[in-house]
Amino acid sequence: MNVRHLLILPTLLLISGCISFGPKKPDPIEIKTKAEERVRLNLADPTPLKARDIKWIIVTKDNVNEVFKELNSKGVDMVLFGLTDEGYEQLAITMAELRNYIATQRSIIVKYKDYYEPKKPETNPPK
Repeated sequence: MNVRHLLILPTLLLISGCISFGPKKPDPIEIKTKAEERVRLNLADPTPLKARDIKWIIVTKDNVNEVFKELNSKGVDMVLFGLTDEGYEQLAITMAELRNYIATQRSIIVKYKDYYEPKKPETNPPK
C-alpha cells in the first residue's frame, strides 16, 4: 500500500463524519411591525387663477365693414379669428370640460392632503 492510500482513508472518514452531524438549523426569523406617522406633504395651496379680460367683437356679414373701419381708426392690428356657431359651441363645451377636470384634480389633491395631514380635533370646543 502506498502512503497516499493511507491518507485518503482517514480523510474520507473524517469528512463523512462531519456530514453526518448536518448543518445547524437556523433560528426562525421574527418580523416586527411598527406604525409610523405619515410624513407631512408640505404642499402650499396653489394661487387661484386670475382670468384676464377678453374683449369679444362679433363680426357678421352685415357689420364687417363698420368693425374693420372702427378698428383701423383706433390703430389696432386687425386679426380675424373665425368660429362658426358650432365651433363656438365646441369651444364652450371644451372650456366647461376643462373647468370640470381642474375641479376634479383639485379635489384629488385635497383628499391626498386630508389623508396625509388629517385635521387634529380641537381640545377646547367653541362656546
